[in-house]
Amino acid sequence: MTQYHQNKLKPSTRAEVITRRTYCRPTEDGTFETWDDVIDRVIRHQEWLWARAQGHGLRAKQREELGSLRTLLLQRKALVSGRTLWLGGTSIAREREASMFNCSFGRIATVYDLVDAYWLLLQGCGVGFEPTTGTLSGFSKPVELKIIRSTKTDPTDKGNPLTVETFEELPPQAGNGKRYYDWTIRVGDSAEAWAKLPGKILANKRFVKTLTLDYGEIRPAGTRLSSYGWISSGDSLLSEAMRAIVTIMNLRAGQLLTRINIMDILNHLGATLSSRRSAEITLVPYGDPEWIEFARAKHEYWNGNSQRGQSNNSVVFYHKPSEAELSDIFGLMVASGGSEPGFINGASALKRAPWFRGVNPCAEILLGDKSFCNLVEVDLGKFNGDFDGLKEAYRLIARANYRQTCVYLVDGMLQRTWHELNDFLRLCGVGPTGIRRWEHHRDGAKWKELKGVAIMSAIGMADELTLPRPRAVTTVKPSGTLGKIMDTTEGAHLPLGRYLWNNVKFSKHDPLVDVCRKANYRVFDAPGDTDGVIVTFPVEYPDVKFDVVERDGEELHVNLESAVEQLEFYKLLMTCYVEHNCSITISYDPSEVPAIVAWLHENWEHYVGVSFLLRNDPTKTAKDLGFEYLPQEVVTKRQFDEYSSKLKPIRVMGSLSEIEEDRCATGACPIK
Repeated sequence: MTQYHQNKLKPSTRAEVITRRTYCRPTEDGTFETWDDVIDRVIRHQEWLWARAQGHGLRAKQREELGSLRTLLLQRKALVSGRTLWLGGTSIAREREASMFNCSFGRIATVYDLVDAYWLLLQGCGVGFEPTTGTLSGFSKPVELKIIRSTKTDPTDKGNPLTVETFEELPPQAGNGKRYYDWTIRVGDSAEAWAKLPGKILANKRFVKTLTLDYGEIRPAGTRLSSYGWISSGDSLLSEAMRAIVTIMNLRAGQLLTRINIMDILNHLGATLSSRRSAEITLVPYGDPEWIEFARAKHEYWNGNSQRGQSNNSVVFYHKPSEAELSDIFGLMVASGGSEPGFINGASALKRAPWFRGVNPCAEILLGDKSFCNLVEVDLGKFNGDFDGLKEAYRLIARANYRQTCVYLVDGMLQRTWHELNDFLRLCGVGPTGIRRWEHHRDGAKWKELKGVAIMSAIGMADELTLPRPRAVTTVKPSGTLGKIMDTTEGAHLPLGRYLWNNVKFSKHDPLVDVCRKANYRVFDAPGDTDGVIVTFPVEYPDVKFDVVERDGEELHVNLESAVEQLEFYKLLMTCYVEHNCSITISYDPSEVPAIVAWLHENWEHYVGVSFLLRNDPTKTAKDLGFEYLPQEVVTKRQFDEYSSKLKPIRVMGSLSEIEEDRCATGACPIK
């Protein structure tokens, strides 16, 4: 049964399944790592970073510290980032050290910036960006596009990793006198080749008659990549994206690209990724000539602009908006579905972080132009009654977080600025999860004490290594996936209710689906997805306070917090704990917009950015709301107990298909 108990160390079935699908790497004998294997790999990575940074092997006391960290991680009381859980300790983590970062931001003004962003997306890094006009332009003249698809079928048939590019000069055209070429790019079968491809397309200014994109070297879809460990998508998505990008370049022939053009190009590139998805956020300053078009860009985006689903879109205010301006933003937001455009207080961000130029996709980190951050978190709820133990956990995880900044980012692909800015800023992201389970979650003094522990611990690690101190340390992230595998409430969010049915999507071909069926879990076809099924996991939060209402004569323990109450809790965290930003999704009803606008106008100096999401009435069933199912549905104790009592234990073993990860692709960091 998937049920949370406060002091239980054994993870739930849901936690085991999500851990296996997301963080346990395949082994050479065809099985998957255990949780102990994952954590041992992470500790090896920590040891490598530490020894290299200090220039010699670890001393006994340092090894003892890593032993304590290992225990903390094994018990899921604290965790490093999902990026590190998946790749830490692997060869690729040493060869491409940027792969360890889950947060990044950069302005996209040149072809080099575009290549950087795509390179990071291909490594699974979340990418924030501001499309910047004035340098990038369309083709010199429209080109004819020819695409040659890969015919490879053997998963072991890897192609040439290097791209081969040729220009064949054509006879001069009568009365023209210009040189024209037939341009052929045979794309290499490697991440480097893919990342450089859009750069080649945007950099060319020759007059081209025909552009041939030849994908014959690319391995087939379904191949597990030996280095990163995730599943290749083949050439189909890349082919679609490049066709769309060439169309944009043709439409803007002889002209500069617009902000929307640049956004679309990077969104198309984000749609090419393999089974390990990444997220994007696009930022445009409020008042920019394109800001209104940008603010409306995702309105019904599925109708002809599906690529725009890859990024959250947010406008950035560098002045305090009037209540009328905020009301106008909410008008655009509600008209587009309730979530976008988001909006960020750039002035407040600059006061907190003078280097601020943007944020990562869930907006919990204040980043410079070409900068990174790596995140860690502690489950506060597991330390109720043990504040000293909580402070020790914070000390250990903050020091580990600083060691994650000790990287060399000159990898032959990224511009050197990424390395130099990381070396200067040393941004950390020490955050809590399970916040609403913590006995002190409304105690500002306790939050300030934790903040002090995190900052001083990260600084202490820097000083021991005689390296620059971190410019910012504390944050709160959404903690969707990690919250689930820690069996805790996610980030700063109050769950929808005490008793939930969490509906998780699987491929119908996943062998675990039959295992769940045999264990009496509810399994049904995923609406609109012929290849997907939904499995229902029961989840209970017995130590969280909820409102109690009646539904059909039974008690329902449910979250009825107003939008302003949620914003007040955000303010508490921002004033007492957070140096960066607290990423939180504020659920609201359109009738609450005037109160939200009034709160924002009054508290603007405390606000950096949140996500807004229209609230489904949590007291209603999926059927009541007109849906076939909800990702999370509040149920009564009777429904919960009846369903849970029929479930048999599941031993998670064998090969599991990969499930699409939680993503920030709908205008809000999803709470699933």
